[in-house]
Amino acid sequence: MSKVSVVVPIYNAGKRLHRCIKSILKQTFRDFELILVNDGSTDDSLSNCKRYSNLDKRIRVMDKENEGSIMTRKRGVEASRSPYIMFVDADDWIDCRMIEILYNESIVNSVDITVCNMYKVFGDILTVKKKNANEYFNGNKLYNEHEIKKNLITAYFHGHSFPSSLCAKLYKKEYLINCGQYLDRINFLGDDLFLNLEIFLKAKSVKVIDKPLYYYRLGGFTNKYMPHLFEDMVNGFQIQKEVIEEHYQKTKDNHYNGICIMLLNTFKTCLYNLFESDLGKSEIKDLIRIYVANSSVKESLHNKGSTEYFTKEYLNAIKNKDIDYLYQIGRHMYFRKKPKKTLNNIMSKL
Repeated sequence: MSKVSVVVPIYNAGKRLHRCIKSILKQTFRDFELILVNDGSTDDSLSNCKRYSNLDKRIRVMDKENEGSIMTRKRGVEASRSPYIMFVDADDWIDCRMIEILYNESIVNSVDITVCNMYKVFGDILTVKKKNANEYFNGNKLYNEHEIKKNLITAYFHGHSFPSSLCAKLYKKEYLINCGQYLDRINFLGDDLFLNLEIFLKAKSVKVIDKPLYYYRLGGFTNKYMPHLFEDMVNGFQIQKEVIEEHYQKTKDNHYNGICIMLLNTFKTCLYNLFESDLGKSEIKDLIRIYVANSSVKESLHNKGSTEYFTKEYLNAIKNKDIDYLYQIGRHMYFRKKPKKTLNNIMSKL
């Protein structure tokens, strides 16, 4: 039995899959299995996976119908034969020492989860990378159960920068088995966050190291229309409320302020997202009418944190159902971001 399982969910990864797989096979730590889970790709991803599996006996290939990223990762976890698991997205890659460093940290410190820093990168030939710099990666730190609950999980209630991605982490497998109680309420946005939320609530220890060992490629789905964005936002808000009620009674008012502010911030993103679609003006306005009538949105409007954080004009537009005003917010955000998005798309193809 290998010591670590590396799970790579794959859907139409194209040529970028090669760099991902090669970076894993070049690891200084050799005692791992690589599980490539093809999620019904229509390109040559499956044939490339099989080609690599013929070259290295540590590779196992799973092929299934398209189910999305949540179920694809779950299939990989179910197939794992190792006590530790890490995830790598198919268009990303990792430092050659990543498994060795994270595994050694996990064993030496007897921790449940080890988290490393990452580079955010553009492009293939011309790679532009930026280290994730925030307070959570200012030196190495070991968190106990109380500190996890106080300092790490709460970051998810306030939009702080502790990474919610499943990548750049090494998990004890036992924490990934039979988890996912929130995921049936999430379509796409936040699936990593809510799985981590559940796992971190159970974890007894977490080690965070500031060394960037994961290369996260920017772009992808963030540049596309997400039809379930509003639904995911509202469901995510309800999940966070439940967690706060169950685990944070003494500080719930502060954290409730945080999730209300996050919801109304994401509400703006939902307005912007409508302009990424092929919907006409009247259809967009119809959806905005549905948005402002939602009970979670109304609830967040009257929260103390929201009233102190947002302008009266914005809050009143939602409260009074000023559809034209909200339409213009989304439209303005779309055209303001369009040049940057175009540049990002160009950079990602270099």
